[in-house]
Amino acid sequence: MEKAAKKARQPVISLAELEALKRKGFNQSQIAEMKGVTRQYISWVKRYYGGNLTPREQALEAWPWEVPAAMNMAAPCRRLRDHAEYWATGGKGMAEHKLRDLRGFYKRLHENDEVVEFDPEIPPQPGVSAPGGFAYRKREPEDGDLIIRVNEHTNLTEQGRRIWRFPPREP
Repeated sequence: MEKAAKKARQPVISLAELEALKRKGFNQSQIAEMKGVTRQYISWVKRYYGGNLTPREQALEAWPWEVPAAMNMAAPCRRLRDHAEYWATGGKGMAEHKLRDLRGFYKRLHENDEVVEFDPEIPPQPGVSAPGGFAYRKREPEDGDLIIRVNEHTNLTEQGRRIWRFPPREP
């Protein structure tokens, strides 16, 4: 029994099987459902075993914050993930609803001269972030040309400095 307990657990899905299913057109959510695991687990297998990252995933490697799961679906968080995908792909292959939402996001930031700030202590804001954590803030000189506010919760890499600004051509 002790020997069995020490034996390393094998992944539910191998990287080869995962990549084969992706080549057949299945997305990570569909693969996770087939295998009875979470989408996050599929993502972990891909990253841990060196699978191919999508352009969105490559751009999101420069994600500037540790966002609690409960705050991941806040609208500003979703728009910033879409922004990263747009930055990586120029919009090619993105769903029209994502491009539409991204246009509205950029319009808001431009018209109101705002940036997005993340701080897990920001309270819920109806219409912005029901779980809290995110807020739109008036742009300040320190923000430069970024679309995010850098604060003590931000880890901005060199790649992030390129990503987290308005794209040269908006959708």
